[in-house]
Order: sequence, then structure tokens, then C-alpha cells
Amino acid sequence: MYSLSSPFNLREFDADSASDQAFVRALYRSSRGDLLQMQAEADFIEQLIAMQQRMHDQGYRQSYPQARHLVIERDGAPIGRLIVNPGEQALRVVDITLLPQAQGQGAGSAVLAGLQAHAAARQATLSLGVNHGNLAARRLYARLGFVADGEDPIQQQLRWSAP
Repeated sequence: MYSLSSPFNLREFDADSASDQAFVRALYRSSRGDLLQMQAEADFIEQLIAMQQRMHDQGYRQSYPQARHLVIERDGAPIGRLIVNPGEQALRVVDITLLPQAQGQGAGSAVLAGLQAHAAARQATLSLGVNHGNLAARRLYARLGFVADGEDPIQQQLRWSAP
């Protein structure tokens, strides 16, 4: 497992746990401000968010069948999710999402530092994609030494290698 600095911790996502399922649904909903602001009936928006989440999760599991699905905790309380695809020469952050109220409090830095230490110990690289409009995350990744490794109209691909 990836070691994080206190008060943060990672644990395996339990697909059979109603509380883990409810947390991931709430987390995904909190990340979809674009859909929550739509001019439509609330029931339609909730159905759309649920459908989007199912498609995201299915896509992740299909594209990264070996990925580990983890819950990010602070003092034992869930605050985010990490999906990481392990490999011998490279780790891929498939998804990292934090609750809005947990952002900017060091959790993202702690998770990435843990992944960087794990990658460095194995002489592996660490890669991820970030949406062009996610300026806060882009600043964090730059501060942690990630460099551009390609882009498309939606995302920039970043890579980190141990010095």
C-alpha cells in the first residue's frame, strides 16, 4: 500500500459496503457542478449524474482492469477517492477526486507524495491526466515536479520521474 503522512490514509474501496457506495456517489455528485447547474428538473439531473457515474466507473474498470480503487481518509473519515493502475515501470493515477471541503488542505499533496515515494522506490514513473481548466490541480502537479508529456483538447498528460 502507499504510505501517506498523517492525518491522511488510504484504504481499499469495499464494493460490498453500502457506506462506501454512498460515499462514492456523493463524491462524484460533488464533482459535477456543471450538471448541478443545469436548468432542468432535479430528478432528471440526479438521474443524469448517476448515469454519468456508472459510465465513468465502467470505463475505468474496462480501461484499467488491474487498477486499485482506494478511499482517501483524513482521521478515519472518507474525503476522497484514488484509482491507481500499478505497473512495473509506471504507476498511472487514473482518478483522484476530493470532496470540495477537503480540497486545499494537503490531502492531494499527501497522496501524490506517497505515490511518488512508491514509484521512486521501484524506479518507476508516475503519470496522470489533468483537465486544462483545473488550474488548482495543475499548480499542485507543477509544484510536485510533474512535467508535460502530451495533451489533447480536454487534458494535459503529465509525468513524474524520480530525480
